[in-house]
Amino acid sequence: MCTVSLCVSLCLWMHNETVQVAMALEFKDKWLEQFYEDDKRHRLIPSSIENALFRKLEILDAAQAESDLRIPPGNRFEHLEGNLKGWCSIRVNKQYRLIFQWVDGVALNTYLDPHKY
Repeated sequence: MCTVSLCVSLCLWMHNETVQVAMALEFKDKWLEQFYEDDKRHRLIPSSIENALFRKLEILDAAQAESDLRIPPGNRFEHLEGNLKGWCSIRVNKQYRLIFQWVDGVALNTYLDPHKY
């Protein structure tokens, strides 16, 4: 997928074209959106998870199908149950996870959850 993206970017650059790419990711919290889009730090995001969180958000943004979220296995993609039925999650680390609703290839209402066991 990276190769195709790189090829498309290179071809557009060679032809001097600008393309607006739609994100496949919508956020519940403005601060998380600003972290991803503008590289803006927030007190609710521990500095120890910033790099991993950004990578996981990139994975969510690039995913086109649920199967894309199962790779790498460390994502621990799962459909949630109980009061979060209809929601999905991937792990950022042992404590934090991203929770979202997966609808037609888009992660909606994405938020960071300090998962408590």
